[in-house]
Amino acid sequence: MNSARERRSAFTLIEVVVVIAVMGILMSFVVPSISGVLERSRKVNAMNCMKKLADAYLMYRETKGDFISADGHHPKNVADFALTLAQAGFLNDPNGYVFSSDAKAQRINKSKRDTIVAADGITDAQCWSTRDNEHSFSINIIVDLPAFCPPNTTPIIFTRGLNQNGHWDDNGVFKKGGYIAFLDGQVKWFDDVENKLWKADMTATTSDISEAIPSGSRILTALTA
Repeated sequence: MNSARERRSAFTLIEVVVVIAVMGILMSFVVPSISGVLERSRKVNAMNCMKKLADAYLMYRETKGDFISADGHHPKNVADFALTLAQAGFLNDPNGYVFSSDAKAQRINKSKRDTIVAADGITDAQCWSTRDNEHSFSINIIVDLPAFCPPNTTPIIFTRGLNQNGHWDDNGVFKKGGYIAFLDGQVKWFDDVENKLWKADMTATTSDISEAIPSGSRILTALTA
């Protein structure tokens, strides 16, 4: 009698298959939803970092003009730029250069401190540790802009991975698309920039961001050895 009840209370193979199928259907709805939320969170984090950095960039430019370090040299890379901006008192936060949502940059180049310069405002705090002497940041920065540029079309910062063809590659912060900050302080998302940027001379549109910056300007690249 008891054994019969035990047999009736056990799951049959069909019941197990049905449960697994139902769980699979539910997961097919839940997983994309979670992925979408995480992607939106990454974008918000990146946009906030870009906006904070763009504001500091513009304040420095308005106050001091060209980016020149405390020892009188122009920044050679993103780390130099960060130190210059921090020493001038405009932004002393390393997290804006290595997004918390950027797994590649976090893996290669982790922040060791919460400031870029020490309390004296001058001494380099050695913010970033590196792997194999390779720096990896989330953004590229454009410096040495001339005094007068079209503010709403001149890029100053863009997320890592943008190619000359106007598309972001697999080494980018995002799989498809990225952010560009402009000289007027706007930060815009682009799925691609194919023929969406104006050349520096305003004669035509371009896919190549290097053609959108004035002659003599430099791009400090996110990936440096």
